Amino acid sequence: MFLNYPMPIERKLAAIMFTDIAEYTKSMSKSESKTLNLLEKKRSILQPLIKEYKGTFVKEIGDGTLSYFESAVNAATCAVKLQETTYDDKDMNIRVGIHIGDIVFKDGDVFGGGVNVASRLESIAPAGGVCVSKSVYDELANQDDFDGIELGLQSLKGVGRLIEVFGLKGEKLNEPNPQKYQDNKIDKHSDDEVPSIAIIPFDNKGTDEDVFYAYGISADLISDCSSAGLIRVASLKNIENLDYNLLDTDELANKLLVRYIATGTLWKMDDIFQLSIELYDTKESKIIWSDRWEEEWDNLTTIKSNLSDGLLIALDTASKAEKKVDITDTKAYEYYLKGKYKFEKRENKEDREIAQGLLQKALELDKNLLDAHGMLGWTYMSSDEYDKSMKCFTETLKRANKLGDKLRIAHTYASISSCFTNRGNKEYDDESLKMAFKALEIYEEIGNKGGIARTLRTIGIIYGNKHLHDKALEYSFRSLEISKEIGDEKNTALGHVGHIYNRIGDYDRALECQQKVLIKQEEIDFKPGVSNTLQKISVNYEDMGEYDKALDYANRAFKIAEKLGDNSRIILCLDSIGIIYYKMGNYKKTVEYLEKSLSIYDKTKEGINLLLLNITYLYLAYKKLGKAYDKKKLQILIKKEEEIIFDLNFGIFQLLEDTSYLETAYNQIQEKADNLEPDIAAKFLSYPIPKAIVEEWEKVLPQ
Repeated sequence: MFLNYPMPIERKLAAIMFTDIAEYTKSMSKSESKTLNLLEKKRSILQPLIKEYKGTFVKEIGDGTLSYFESAVNAATCAVKLQETTYDDKDMNIRVGIHIGDIVFKDGDVFGGGVNVASRLESIAPAGGVCVSKSVYDELANQDDFDGIELGLQSLKGVGRLIEVFGLKGEKLNEPNPQKYQDNKIDKHSDDEVPSIAIIPFDNKGTDEDVFYAYGISADLISDCSSAGLIRVASLKNIENLDYNLLDTDELANKLLVRYIATGTLWKMDDIFQLSIELYDTKESKIIWSDRWEEEWDNLTTIKSNLSDGLLIALDTASKAEKKVDITDTKAYEYYLKGKYKFEKRENKEDREIAQGLLQKALELDKNLLDAHGMLGWTYMSSDEYDKSMKCFTETLKRANKLGDKLRIAHTYASISSCFTNRGNKEYDDESLKMAFKALEIYEEIGNKGGIARTLRTIGIIYGNKHLHDKALEYSFRSLEISKEIGDEKNTALGHVGHIYNRIGDYDRALECQQKVLIKQEEIDFKPGVSNTLQKISVNYEDMGEYDKALDYANRAFKIAEKLGDNSRIILCLDSIGIIYYKMGNYKKTVEYLEKSLSIYDKTKEGINLLLLNITYLYLAYKKLGKAYDKKKLQILIKKEEEIIFDLNFGIFQLLEDTSYLETAYNQIQEKADNLEPDIAAKFLSYPIPKAIVEEWEKVLPQ
C-alpha cells in the first residue's frame, strides 16, 4: 500500500539578492520604449555579473530580479559592481537588497521567507545603494573591501520579520541616511533587568479544525524563546491556567510576572496563512512591534522560527546554540502540530493513541523531525510505557548528534533522565543522574539559563531520592541562584529547597521556605502554585503535630484545586485532609475523605495517588471504628512500594502488628536525627509520630 503524500519540497540556505529600478512605474508612464530599453540595459549588465560571481539568476518580476549565491561575499560583490557599473547613468537608479535565508524550490520556481526579506530590503534601499541584513553583514565584516552604516533593527512590514539592517558604503554607492529609517526602527530591550515575556497562544481566526496550527506554533514559539540565553519566558501551562482572554495586557503581565506580552492571530485560508503579531512593552506602555502578513502553506515550517528570531532580537537575547536550517517537510510538520495539540488537550486514552498515530505519520515523512520523536516519547511516558519512550528518546539523541543540534541533544538527555526517574525504581537513579549531568554540561555550554536551572533542580531531586541530602541542597540552591538571575519570582526553586528540608526533618526551615513561596504566589495570584504550596505547608504542620493549622491549609489547597478542576491535586488534598483527621482522632471524617479520594482515582486514574498511604490510614480508621479491612490488599500494595517512609511504616505496624515495620520506622527516624544538628534532632524526635515510634519501640525491646 502506498501512502498518497505530496512530494517534499527542496529547501536550501543561500544569499538572496533582489534588485529593481527606482520609480520604474513612473518612468513607464512617461516613455514606455525608453523604460524598456533601460530594463534591457540593466539585464545586459546584471546577468553577466551574476554569472561571474557564481550566482544563479532565477527570474525577473517586472523591473525586479531575483538571484541567489552560495556566499554573502559573492552576492555583495556582485551588487557593488552593478552599482559601480551604472553609477554614471542617471536613469539607472537601481536598488539592491541582500539577505541570507532559506529558499524553496517548487514547480520550477523559487520562493520563501528569505526571498521576501531580500525584496523588502531592496525596497528600503536608496537608489544607487545596497541594503543588507545582519546575517549578510556579519560575513562581510571580515572582508577588507566592505564597510557599512548601521540602520538599526527594522520592522520589515508585511513579512513578519525583524531584521537588523545595514547600508553598504563605497565611493560609487549611494549611502543611506540613518535619519530616514526611524519610522520602522525598533528599540531593543536595553534595561539591566532580565527580559521577560509571555507569548499568549495565537488566536485562531479560521475554522475550529484548524486550531492546532495556532496552538502548536505558539507552543513551539514559547519553547524556542525559553531555550535562548538570559531570558524568562512564561510557560504555556501558566498562561493557560489564567483566563487570558478576559484579562487586559497589563493584568496579564502582572499575573505572569513579565514585562513584555506578545499576541497574535492566525487564519488559514486555503493554502495561505494570514498572520499578525504584536509585541507590547508594559513598562513603557507602548507597542514595540506589530505586523500583518501572509505566508504560503509551504512556509509553515518557518513561521515559528522567524517569529522567535524577531522576538529574541527585540529583547536583545540570543542563544549560543547554533541556529539549524529548518528543512522539515511541511506535511510532516503539520502532522506533528496536530499530534502535539491532540496530546496536550487529551481527555482520554483514545486521544493519546490518536496523537501517537499522527506523530508516527509525521516521522514517516521526515525521520529528522526531532520534535516529533521527542513528543512521541513523552506520549509513551505519560502511559508508563517506558521502554517505548526510551526508544523514541534514543532515536532523537542519535539524530540530534548527527545533525549537531546541541540544544536538542541537551533536551533529550533531560528527557531520558526523566524517563529513568519516572520508572520509580531506585536502581535507575544513577543512570538518571548521569543523563542529567550530560544535559547540564550542554546547557551551560550554550548558555541556556532556563535549562540550567531546571536540570540543577532535577539533580537535586535525584540526590534527594538517594538520601544524599547535602548534595540535594547544594544543587537545589544552585538552581535557586540561577532562577533568581532570570527573575523566576514564583520561587519554584525555593519551594523545592523547602521540600528537601522537610524530607531531612528540619521542619522549621522547610516552613520558612514554603511561607516565602506562598507570599509571592499569592501576590501574583498564581492559583496552581498557591494550591501546591498550601498543601506542602499543610504536610509540614502535620509533621510538626500542629493539626488545626495543617487542616486549615489543606482545606484551602483543596478549594483552589476544586475550582481549577485539577484531579491529581484534588486527590492529594483529600488524602492529606483524611490523614490529618485520623491524627486528630476523627475517624469518621478520615473514612469520608479517603474513600472520596479513592473513588475519584478509580474513575479518572489521574494524578499522583499515594495508594499505600491512603489505604493504610483508611484501614487504620476502619480498625478504630471496628470495621473489617483487607490485610491481603495491604500486603500486595506493600510489595509494590519500593520505599516506605517512617510514619507509614509505623501505620503498617499498627495494622499488621508486625514489629519489623516498627523497627524499620525506628531506624529511619534515628538516621534522620543523626544527620541533623543536635538541637534540631531533639526537636524532630519530640514531634508526635517520631516520639510515638520511640515509645512503642522501647516497649518491645528486651528488658
